Amino acid sequence: MNTDRISYVRKRLKESQLSTFPKYAHCLGLDLEVHKDVFWDDNDNVTGRWVTENVPPAVGKSVLEIGCGCGLTALFLAKNGASHVLATDINPHAIANTLANANRNGITNITGVQSDLYKNVDPTSQFDQVIFHLPATHVPDDFAFSSMIEHSSFDPGGSVLNRFLRESQNYLTPNGTMILGYNVSRSESTITDKLESLDLPHKLIAKKKITSDGMINLHLYEVWPLPGER
Repeated sequence: MNTDRISYVRKRLKESQLSTFPKYAHCLGLDLEVHKDVFWDDNDNVTGRWVTENVPPAVGKSVLEIGCGCGLTALFLAKNGASHVLATDINPHAIANTLANANRNGITNITGVQSDLYKNVDPTSQFDQVIFHLPATHVPDDFAFSSMIEHSSFDPGGSVLNRFLRESQNYLTPNGTMILGYNVSRSESTITDKLESLDLPHKLIAKKKITSDGMINLHLYEVWPLPGER
């Protein structure tokens, strides 16, 4: 277990909560409020903003975002041409925050459901895009979360990544794709090795090193499931 990495992430999450809530921000044409226990990087939400700016256009598409936070990506896509967006998060505070921001911006083609990945998503639903900015810090299977906000950053045993890649294929339209944001940190092969082990065709569509120490090094992938695995 990388205790330095865990301490770094926990410190960053703790610092994000040292504010009076709600906080307010204007980002990518959206007027946002951020609630307590929902992650928002005080540096103009650099990671979430970068992912949102680099997600492929969703004009006319149905979209599912897993891990919606305060709703930035989901609302941006809903506002800019998606036919409908379903925003989900394991954190109930995030769902309430996203729906408050939908109301704040007059965006009606979005719904929200609290869900651990697909647990509470209608199994008959299909989407043209499934988007997930995954928690990238691996921790032991028995890791004790100290708050709901920690689910945004920690992946016990790598299970979140495995479940996402295996389950997403059941929720995609015939030409649908997964959009996967991942902090590769100092191991750029982490995600590609996993995709290749599952025989999932993919391409890197954007990358950016956010911090000079390499602790936040984001890659964004587009992933296609194999037809026989649907």
